[in-house]
Amino acid sequence: MSDSTELEVPDEEPWMSHAFISKLATQVSFPYRRPKDGSRDITRRNGNLEVRFVSGGDAIPYGKYPRLFELFTASMVQTGAECFDPETNTLHLGTTFREFLKMLNIQVGGRQLKTIKPQLENLFTCTYVIRNNTETTSRGVSFVVAEKYNIDWLRNEPQEHGLFENWVQFSKGYVDKLRDSPVPVSLEAISHLTSPMSLDVYWWLARRYSYLRDSTSIKWEQLQAQFGSDSSLKKFKQNFKRAVADVLVVYSQARIICGNHCVTLLPSETSVPTKYAKRVEEKSEASRQHSKGEVSEADINEVIMSLGFVPEDMISVRKDILVLLTEGRCIDAVAGIIREKYQE
Repeated sequence: MSDSTELEVPDEEPWMSHAFISKLATQVSFPYRRPKDGSRDITRRNGNLEVRFVSGGDAIPYGKYPRLFELFTASMVQTGAECFDPETNTLHLGTTFREFLKMLNIQVGGRQLKTIKPQLENLFTCTYVIRNNTETTSRGVSFVVAEKYNIDWLRNEPQEHGLFENWVQFSKGYVDKLRDSPVPVSLEAISHLTSPMSLDVYWWLARRYSYLRDSTSIKWEQLQAQFGSDSSLKKFKQNFKRAVADVLVVYSQARIICGNHCVTLLPSETSVPTKYAKRVEEKSEASRQHSKGEVSEADINEVIMSLGFVPEDMISVRKDILVLLTEGRCIDAVAGIIREKYQE
């Protein structure tokens, strides 16, 4: 389920200015608070994608800290940090996560520890059940986040000796998920976002704008199924609009319209400049010169090559590409539409 949009930052960019979040985290979300009904599993949907989170602890992962820990872990995996051992999928924590939180202006003390500890334990023991089915195909995978973990939670050591000594050994499935087209996000932006929904909206937009070439509208009901909410649709809209307002303070380039019936996204600059965005900019003028009605086999193949995955129904994909190109749409816009229709 990977793509080749190469959401990698240019080599000259220091990683400390940005981090990486998994593609899956930009598609579906953990709960924002502990489920009131005590549910031990929830399901999120985004198009054909369906993800079921099953609790192995006392609750499903919820709130801010599981999100930030996944952000940290995905960044360590993606950047090849010394604290991550790819042979055993083990993340040696030491003081690194505490220092990462400090970068985000989060100071960790005894009070925060009481919140962080159970939330991360819930994350480590959570099982993902992922399905991406169509009428003619069935694809899926399931895995638990961590196979083993050994964390010495502060004990009586001085704070400078580190909050998170020891390690977490992740399952191969979880690490594969983190490696699947991670999305670069701005640490500066994240440091100013305090609510879990604001974080979700921010990295959802960061990924969508990495390939969006035409305006697109999403119904509120679809967004509620993706982001999840135990509130009414009316309350979800209010919370979502509040999160969007928070995100626009730190990501002013985002062009998003929250209407009565749907949310409309207009093509916008990426939050973090990427190799793909740079390549799109270089090709944009040539793409605009594409004449209506003049479609070559090379044009169709270029779209297919840029998708980053092999469609199951290649005949239908080629027909759709031909129609879209004949309408005069540019190659990058067509690729975005096809990717949206056949991958998610």
